Amino acid sequence: MAFLWHLSIIQLDQKTLVTGTVLKNKTSIIQKPKSIFGNSLKVLKSYWKKPYSDRSIYLKSDEKSLSLKTDSKGYFFKVFDAFQSTNFDFYDENGNILEPTQSHPFVFKNKSGLIEIISDIDDTVIHSHTASALKRIYTILFKRPNKRKKVLYISALLDFFEKKDFRIFYLSKSESNLFGLITSIFRFNDVPEGPLLLTPYLKFKMLFKPSKGEHKLKFLRALISNLPQKRFILIGDDTQKDMDIYKQIVNEFEDRIIKVYIRQTGFNVDEIQQSKWESLKNSGVECVYFQDDYNIEEEIQNLNQLISQ
Repeated sequence: MAFLWHLSIIQLDQKTLVTGTVLKNKTSIIQKPKSIFGNSLKVLKSYWKKPYSDRSIYLKSDEKSLSLKTDSKGYFFKVFDAFQSTNFDFYDENGNILEPTQSHPFVFKNKSGLIEIISDIDDTVIHSHTASALKRIYTILFKRPNKRKKVLYISALLDFFEKKDFRIFYLSKSESNLFGLITSIFRFNDVPEGPLLLTPYLKFKMLFKPSKGEHKLKFLRALISNLPQKRFILIGDDTQKDMDIYKQIVNEFEDRIIKVYIRQTGFNVDEIQQSKWESLKNSGVECVYFQDDYNIEEEIQNLNQLISQ
């Protein structure tokens, strides 16, 4: 029996973004494995599930019925005209109901505030060691969710944004296989809720050479272009391509990005990172390249001034 995994229904302005994955076999949400072995086994099993590939599925609400198509990885992504209802059912092509298997919310309403937050996850919200493929895999397999640590500076920023009732999107290159693991890590670390926008499902052999395309750019463009009245704060780190991607987004949506935060993950900044930072800093948007021990109280004072303008 196929089921929904990693579903998000996001209200925009005049549109609704629907995205997620359909799998053939049920998988479990990782909560608090009793052992390191139990954690590793659950993570590994998530890479052996079979996607519901290249099939039609149907979304029905109180007001209309629409069709979507999964790709070869069971993934779907589509922007529809806005739904008024928040009651949704999904069906496969044989009329069987597709149940969402997740503890994380999947309907995210638009908010009245004029600022939205888009943050990376790995090495931005939680420590993940993404600069090294081997370290990243070791961390995923052998560190249980309740042992994973959040980045304290970003945690304080996110708590501030949550108190201001800003909607927070979590946009990551992590694959959908890790959705259960990430939701468990967020729960143990009291990370504010928001849509988890991950890349499509991967097979285990693809872990060392993942092909994730322009996933972040796709979501950033969809969110920003369909929320024309909103301004955005972007948060990332210097281990992957956040600075390049955010520079491109600043160029495309010059008046919509009000601030960019980049976390310095190492003790030193190399020439490539410095060059990317200079390019982003010179884009005209206010930027902060911070270390974990930076003064968060001073930064929150700066944010209060910025958002009151």
